[in-house]
Amino acid sequence: MATKRLDRADRRTLEALGKRIETIILKEKGYKSLDAFSLEFHEEIAKPTLYQLCDGKRDMKLSTLMGLSRALDIPITDLLKGL
Repeated sequence: MATKRLDRADRRTLEALGKRIETIILKEKGYKSLDAFSLEFHEEIAKPTLYQLCDGKRDMKLSTLMGLSRALDIPITDLLKGL
């Protein structure tokens, strides 16, 4: 779902969530790139979706959030912490 209908505050929240997801993947989980992560977990989250999420360009569905949570092996609440 495109973010163009969201207000400014919601877009900033999506951008913060995207940066958090990218940080978890690259720094906490130690992947060299988002591509490497998406190759391993392509059944949980599609590569284009992952990039759009990390860029804050996509409003994610609950099912996407659940798949990402499974792939990262962390609770959904940890993804949303601090937002």
